[in-house]
This record gives sequence, structure tokens and C-alpha cells, in this order.
Amino acid sequence: MDYQEEQNQELEVLESIYPDELEVIKRKYPDVHFRILLKLELPIEDLSILKKEHSIEVDFHLPENYPEEAPIIALHPIETPLAGYEESKSKEEEEQAYDDHGNKIVSRLHDNANSIHFDSYIPELQVQIEEHIKDDMLLGMQMCFALLTSIKDHCESWFQQEFEKLEQEHERELQEREKEEQQKFLGTAVTPKSFLEWRAKFRQEFKIDERDFNRRSLMHHGRLTGRQIFEEGLAGEEEEDEPNGEVDQLGNKLKKSL
Repeated sequence: MDYQEEQNQELEVLESIYPDELEVIKRKYPDVHFRILLKLELPIEDLSILKKEHSIEVDFHLPENYPEEAPIIALHPIETPLAGYEESKSKEEEEQAYDDHGNKIVSRLHDNANSIHFDSYIPELQVQIEEHIKDDMLLGMQMCFALLTSIKDHCESWFQQEFEKLEQEHERELQEREKEEQQKFLGTAVTPKSFLEWRAKFRQEFKIDERDFNRRSLMHHGRLTGRQIFEEGLAGEEEEDEPNGEVDQLGNKLKKSL
């Protein structure tokens, strides 16, 4: 096999496929070196939410006996801010909506797409490319274009998986927030047991039983005259305290606690 001829031919083919994306660093055999900038087509419905463009720079060093030996590949993720994003961002801030409680209404898309970065994926991608060369038995044939296609596909699939994970997590957060808002209007359910416990605590706190006992003692064993009893408001309390006095106090307490 004429390695030099194989490498020259492949480089010419790549230059025709990637006329603007390919940069030849060294063309002379046996140390051919070039890099290609792969622009990713991210699989999301609304591309307008993106703040930046994602690309992968693929750096190729061809060994002397390539394609019998695999090329040396280095991968570098690149993020390029999109023109006009600042203008769209300002417009979005002006149109920010709020709910009835003054909370910002968070978009379902949130900022998930822009929180994904390929740096963390590069080591895994490097392993996947090495496995691709081995599993598909690419050695012995011109493989740079096949590897570029594989790199692009892997990156776009990974982005979609990460985006879906973040969307699911964001959906859970929204549901939790909705539950918290609903809880503000539900209050605490009252059961017979909880009411009796509250009633006993209430009577103890305001010493209602002690007060009633003292008043009844004055009525039956004290020396109050009928007029004093009338003026003190003790007459009839034995009958009225339970059905009326306590009910009024409980009612007032409940109003304050609501």
C-alpha cells in the first residue's frame, strides 16, 4: 500500500467536503496534520432559545503507515455566542410574566439547553471513537470521514439525552412548586381528636376550668348578695358558661388562628 498516496487522496476528498471547515496545518508526508471544525445540529425544536453555537474541533495527525494504523485524534469543544442574542435577551426580560403571587413564571424550556457543555463528554467520546475504529474494522481503509460523521452523531445524540434529563428534572421542580403553592390554601385538617387536644390546651392556657370553679364556689359558698351576684355577672354562669361563654371564646380563638 502506498501510504503517502492514500493520505494525499483522502486529504483532497476532505477538502472538497469541508472547504470552509478544514484547515491544513502540515500537508507534507509523513507528518500530515489537519483539523476540521464540525458544526453541530442540535436536536431541539426551538433553536431560538440557544445563546450559542456548538462545534467540535477535530484535530487529525496521520501516522506514517496510516490507514493501516489509526489516526491520532484530539477533540476540542467550541462555543460561539450567537449574534443578536443580547437583543433577544432584553426583549425577553421586558416580557417577563409573573403569577398572582408575584413569582416569575418559569418557562418550560427554562435555560436547560444553554446549561449543557460538551467538555464533560469529550473523554467518553474519545473512548467511543476508539471503539468505533476497532468494532467496525476501519483499519486499512480511509476512515477520517467516517470518524467525523460518527463524532457528529454521537455529540448530537448525547446533547439530546442531556437535554431530556434536564427537562424531566425541571418538570419535577415545577410540579413541586405547584404543590407548595396549593398547600398555602389547604391549611390543616381538623379531626375530632385534634379538636379535643386543642380544646384541652386552650382551656388550660386560659385557666377556664379554674376560673369556673372559683366562680361557682363564690356563688354557693361565699357571702355575695343577690345584687352582687347580678352585678358580677355570676348569675346563670353555671348554665351559660358551657354552652355560650366557652363557645364564644373558642370561636374567637379559631378566628385568630385562621
